[in-house]
Amino acid sequence: MLLNKRIHIHCLLLILCLGLSYQAGAQFWKKEKKNKKPGSGTHYTPKPKPEAKKAEKPRRKRELNYPNSIKRDRYQIDILIPLYLDELVKDNKVTVKGKLPEKVQGGLNFYEGIKLAVDTLATMGYKTDIFIHDISSAGSKAEQLIEKDSLKHTDLIIGFVPAQNVAALAKYAQSKKVNFISAFSPSDAGIRENPYFILMNPTLQNNCEAIVKSVVKKRSRESILICKKTNSTNDSAAYTYITDGREIKNLTEIDCNKLPDSAQLAAALESNTTNIVIVPVLDPVYAEKFVNQLHSWFPEYRFDIYGMPTWKNLVSNKKMIEWGEHISINITQPYYFDPTVSSGVAIANKYKSVFGGKPTELSYRGFELVYWMTDLLNKYGAIFNEKTNDDGMAIFTKYELKPRWDNDNNFYYIENKHLYLYHYQAGTVLVEQ
Repeated sequence: MLLNKRIHIHCLLLILCLGLSYQAGAQFWKKEKKNKKPGSGTHYTPKPKPEAKKAEKPRRKRELNYPNSIKRDRYQIDILIPLYLDELVKDNKVTVKGKLPEKVQGGLNFYEGIKLAVDTLATMGYKTDIFIHDISSAGSKAEQLIEKDSLKHTDLIIGFVPAQNVAALAKYAQSKKVNFISAFSPSDAGIRENPYFILMNPTLQNNCEAIVKSVVKKRSRESILICKKTNSTNDSAAYTYITDGREIKNLTEIDCNKLPDSAQLAAALESNTTNIVIVPVLDPVYAEKFVNQLHSWFPEYRFDIYGMPTWKNLVSNKKMIEWGEHISINITQPYYFDPTVSSGVAIANKYKSVFGGKPTELSYRGFELVYWMTDLLNKYGAIFNEKTNDDGMAIFTKYELKPRWDNDNNFYYIENKHLYLYHYQAGTVLVEQ
């Protein structure tokens, strides 16, 4: 693993000196001249009615033609992560006392998983050079790396980056004919016609489609209540993704632009059956207030709620225990890491010996992604896109990297289509593969 000297020193200081366990969006119309009617002094000839256009069939999906992948003895992976080292370390001294700032923890946890993966791969004989770029540091921001062509020798770019960096990195990778994997943000940044862009965290639309699929499969004969919240762009989009296809029958809407009152809810709920409620609202604070209302006002009713992937922290905390057996919540997630299996135990033990404490989900994600992608590079070269079904080194998670098309079969990019359904109830969780 190759780190520039500065990052190496900083990370070493963070690990050794702090001794912390880290947590984790005119058309113009011409006015047509009207034909004069009979009796107006001008001969009137009715216009013939235009023939109805035949509905055009969507074009066939084209094949994605990649260049031949040339295998080499060594490969280079460039990984972009915000580590905030300029803020954490001054004059080779750690400036933070106690718990690290929340903005630091995600990227650092992801980095820790990468380091464990690289150490493991080295013992297995893989010849790969890993470069870490702290995109929060002056001179190493994503746009600066692109402008300076600092990634010109790369075979793969992995970005633990926010949505605003995704489009530029994807365009750069396409120009170099190497893959860019967006490992964190679910945003596709409006990218189209880019076969080198791989979105690992599925889009909101993909998550909503998974909810529809689950409801249709399990609840097709039951009445479904859906919250319609349109004063937020993302919530409005989620509502549209769920309802547009009309696949869910017996759907009743309730206005949720503001939290509904007890009378509104009572009129839509039933006391003698489980109420199936879809809440396409991304704000977990709003979600918690809504579920609290159901719990407080209708303690004798049963609820099975379908929420958004952004509810992960909400359903994982003690609130699920407080709400008790009469409320269950389902959310979609793209990852599942079982720390009790042998590989999970091995990573946890290694993590403890190197960093102390326990690995977070982002540590597992960093480990698994680099572990798998390094294997694909070494087997198939930089253009491994048609070989991603070789996922033996994805030791925890099931991935389905597939081309994304619109309804007219226009190609967008490659997306991980697989999602798990997490079912939470009274402090327990079941994961549906």
